[in-house]
Amino acid sequence: MKYNYTKIKIMKKIIYLLVCSVIGLFSSCSDFLSAPSKSSFSEEIVFSNEKLTENMIFDIYSFFAQTNSHRGRFQPYYGMNTDCEMFNSVELTDQASLCTYSSSPANSQMSGTKDPNTWTCFYNAIEAANVCLKGIEEYGNPSPDNLMGYFYGEALTLRATFYYDLIRGWGDVPARFEPVTDATIYMKKSDRDVIYKRIIDDLEEAENYLPWPNDSERTSTSERINKAYAKALRARLCLMASGYSQRPLSENDHKGSELRLSNDPDLQKSVLYPIAKKELEDIINSEKCILEKTFMQIFKNNCQDYIAAGGESLFEIPFADGRGRMMQHFAVYHYDKSKYISTTKKGGQNVPTPTLYYDYDESDLRRDVTCVPYKWEKGAQVTRTSAVDQKEGWNFGKYRYEWTAEVRLVTGDDGLNQIYVRYADVYLMLAEVLNELGDKDGAKDYIRPIRERAFLESDRKIKVDDYLDALITKEQVFKAIVDERKFEFAGEMLRKQDLIRWNMLGEKVQDTKRKMTALRNYEGDYAALPQTLYYRLKSDKETLEFYGFNKGENVMPEGDGWATVNWQQAAISDLRLQCFYLTDPDMRQYWPIFQSDLDTQLGYLVNDYGY
Repeated sequence: MKYNYTKIKIMKKIIYLLVCSVIGLFSSCSDFLSAPSKSSFSEEIVFSNEKLTENMIFDIYSFFAQTNSHRGRFQPYYGMNTDCEMFNSVELTDQASLCTYSSSPANSQMSGTKDPNTWTCFYNAIEAANVCLKGIEEYGNPSPDNLMGYFYGEALTLRATFYYDLIRGWGDVPARFEPVTDATIYMKKSDRDVIYKRIIDDLEEAENYLPWPNDSERTSTSERINKAYAKALRARLCLMASGYSQRPLSENDHKGSELRLSNDPDLQKSVLYPIAKKELEDIINSEKCILEKTFMQIFKNNCQDYIAAGGESLFEIPFADGRGRMMQHFAVYHYDKSKYISTTKKGGQNVPTPTLYYDYDESDLRRDVTCVPYKWEKGAQVTRTSAVDQKEGWNFGKYRYEWTAEVRLVTGDDGLNQIYVRYADVYLMLAEVLNELGDKDGAKDYIRPIRERAFLESDRKIKVDDYLDALITKEQVFKAIVDERKFEFAGEMLRKQDLIRWNMLGEKVQDTKRKMTALRNYEGDYAALPQTLYYRLKSDKETLEFYGFNKGENVMPEGDGWATVNWQQAAISDLRLQCFYLTDPDMRQYWPIFQSDLDTQLGYLVNDYGY
């Protein structure tokens, strides 16, 4: 299957330009909990008109890009400090505390900010979705074969998406599924299971109204909701809801907590895994998406704003050119201006753990895409920059200014979309589900394409065929899936929730700190590594070549111009180890509700988990 990679910015422009015409109708960026919003248009006029209704749908999308929503708070801080990714800081700041399992309700990045914080923006989006859903139900006559039906399915899916992120960030949160009224301005938290069941059901309904990728004009790009994304999100929620998480001991015990599965009979694996299986098989059997041929090309496409539907990316958060900070937070660090970037000191905020490079097989093609051992300064790659110590070490290579189609960052925002669900995730989720349901061979069939892409054809006999043949037990297949998801999705903000639902978060984070210590000291599994890294600039005067990262590379390579550095000691300082986590990650799986949100709710909201 081929699809046209064309640089399309329709959705970006729509969100940036059209939302202003309706953004104040029923919801706004200010805290909607302060008072019910008012409108100069009647709901009947708006939701009986396709154009006005679509503008209201764009209003929901707009909350992804609000200053302190996904753009500037959730995206850079959620999901860091796992066994494969970390916030790149050696200082105990409020920013770092959001990643080091040590935040407090008074966190200055989240509480009392000038603009609404993440929690408020997410609930504003949910309010906008609730208004749309109520209006379309009453006045839009939605059906699977009309445009109002598509908007209805889109609003259901967007609401489920914001709830998915709320639960990932906070655990139990208020369940708001109707527009705010005077009687519902203040609301206590609900058990997350109530929300899980509702949004899993909502997504099943949404699928009836949503076209597959490229089956309609509006699903021709990955920037609009489509049936494949709704099904993949539903499967992801099924795995999450049936997995482990930190939960309060009781409704009235706000200090104690435990790690456990849901007690709800509707949220057991025996119920939810068959649902996930069907959803994932539906996506694959539809043949509406493809795996990209090479791992690197996925991210080159992303960096170049290729958003044609039907490829690896099922859905992307559609940041406009002046919004979104994926590059600033995740790209290879640029110390100064160059032909690739128009500002200074951008990228490198979130980076791979120093041990991730060595977790990969040496011949795994994903390794050198994901883990990059250089920065940029004075128009060339360097191992160390004039920046402070916290910029030493690895960078994520999935996001690179040098891959973009144009110079980025005239302002602080780069406009790069966040890939939210990839087709590879569909394969690996299905492998996990099949293995749990007793079909080990079926599970390995879906691991196979992901590993085949990760290795050269000459390596596949050993690295794919023999590797999979050696997986005999259910436990061995599961461990392979745990590893494969790390190698495939590092830096894509999925790992933390994976580890939580597998009841592995604390174990993996603590073990990674021990491994970093051993790596720095060349002990244990790292004793045979070279202690000197050789590097030099290639003839293009821009690109570095390296020797000394792999076992056996212990002597100076041939040729002139080689410089040396003790890489591990430069990348893993005492402060970096100290700042990796500050409390038991399993006792701080979630952020606190921040003080400015507590203050608006007159005591209805309280923090659990000992905050």
